[in-house]
Amino acid sequence: MLFYEEFIKKIDGKAEGKGVEKFGLDMKKTVVWLVTGILFLVAGALEFYISWKKNYEKTDIVIGVIFLILSFRHIKMYLSYRIALDFNERKLKSRGVNFDFDKVKTCVLREQVLGKKKRMEVILDIITEDGEQIIIPLMMNNKLRFVNLMKNQFGRKFTIEK
Repeated sequence: MLFYEEFIKKIDGKAEGKGVEKFGLDMKKTVVWLVTGILFLVAGALEFYISWKKNYEKTDIVIGVIFLILSFRHIKMYLSYRIALDFNERKLKSRGVNFDFDKVKTCVLREQVLGKKKRMEVILDIITEDGEQIIIPLMMNNKLRFVNLMKNQFGRKFTIEK
């Protein structure tokens, strides 16, 4: 998604959802998380091999453990990112997030600074009737379809900030 304004122009809210629709990571994030995870895994295994050749040198073991921790973190983030819209039960399901469409008070599409790198990301800011705020960064494949489905579900509760 190059420009937020161009993305907004394409939103029409006419998408109809049936059954369960799943959204995974977009290709850029998949490559970054999966490839770096595999590279860190190989580097960690190599450090353990070097440690074994040097009669279990402690510094090589520590470096190997650090690489393995980074590897497992990246691979876990890749494997755990799934968002499912269940239109039969009228729910959004994800890791750690599960709410009914009927209990949503407002849903706002906007750009916001996220993460440690302080980059502008397009997000959905959802507030439920019990006051819970849920921020969904749109780093998934089929972003436009996801937003159109959400706009169709929420109707007048869905707003776009420019």
